[in-house]
Amino acid sequence: MSAKGDPRSSEAGLVRQPLNERGGPRMGGNVAIPMERSKDFKGSMRRLVSHLGPDRPKLVVVLALAVVSVGCGVVGPKLLGHATDLVIRGVESGRAGGPGLDFGALATVLGGLIALYSTSALLQFAQSYTLTGMVQRTVARLRGDVEAKLNRLPLRYLDSQPRGDVLSRVTNDIDNVAQTLQQSLSQLLTSGLMVLGVLGMMLSISPLLALVSILTVPLSIVTIGAIARRSKPRFIAQWRHTGVLNAQVEEVFTGHAIVKAFGRQREIEERFRKVNEELYGASFGAQVISGTIMPAMMFFGNLGFVAIAVVGGLRVAAGYVSIGDVQAFIQYSRQFTQPITQVASMFNTLQSGVASAERVFELLDAPDQAPDRADARPDSAAVL
Repeated sequence: MSAKGDPRSSEAGLVRQPLNERGGPRMGGNVAIPMERSKDFKGSMRRLVSHLGPDRPKLVVVLALAVVSVGCGVVGPKLLGHATDLVIRGVESGRAGGPGLDFGALATVLGGLIALYSTSALLQFAQSYTLTGMVQRTVARLRGDVEAKLNRLPLRYLDSQPRGDVLSRVTNDIDNVAQTLQQSLSQLLTSGLMVLGVLGMMLSISPLLALVSILTVPLSIVTIGAIARRSKPRFIAQWRHTGVLNAQVEEVFTGHAIVKAFGRQREIEERFRKVNEELYGASFGAQVISGTIMPAMMFFGNLGFVAIAVVGGLRVAAGYVSIGDVQAFIQYSRQFTQPITQVASMFNTLQSGVASAERVFELLDAPDQAPDRADARPDSAAVL
């Protein structure tokens, strides 16, 4: 077998592990760990999404529900702005001796608004219900693939891997993938549709105010990209150290009698303390860096809100738009920046989930046990 196909090869993404006289991992040696720089975020993300293929019809249903739900939510602020205009015109008419406020028209608008928001909420529930079933079936298939892969792996591979790290890939990493798919798919789909729908409504009200809102988007994208580039290596290190820690715990618990017999407790404790500190450092750094996304996005959103309030007030004074339109536009500006902020804050979950998916794919991509030849015969010496 070539070095590239050898599961203990550094070119295969693993650090060589010292072996004992039986070919297994040696106590106290370096454990096999994934290399950080061999990760491919985009490729792994595409591969993870491709596992949703068997549920593609359900994905179409989720998309349809999201479109209608977002559409109902997007029309809401426009109706609310129209209700505000009805109230203002009614008050002004009453002061001038006119008929005053038309309560029938106002009730019709408010009733339509309640119906829209109720429909949007029901469709969001249906979307979440359908997506949850789709994601859980996908993860169940992934677990089945991993289980089948474990039964096809050669003993040489399993002996070269700490059992705790393999267990971590099968349990912790797959659970993290499930959580990421559940959160990110719904959020990305809804947020993308919301941005498009809100942008269309803002352009229909006032292209100038829409331009003011869009100006903050490039700043937000640059900020998100800079933070994501710094946090990604730390998320990879977080799950790498988690696998190493699980491997050590499993190794020590399995060989507890041996550890006690040879008096290696202090050495084991020191190893655990070192790995635990590395895991703490990686997790702390990843969460702190990714946690700066939300405050930065809120800052840019508030800047856009102030600009819209000032420019909108000037447009109302000039008679180009109504007060209701400005009210609706302020709500739209919030709806426009909120999905971007939510997607930005989701980057830490997304990167963590893709890092876990890469560890699972490394296990699935390991070479299988070569099948026995058709003319193979039992070794009589081995039988005796």
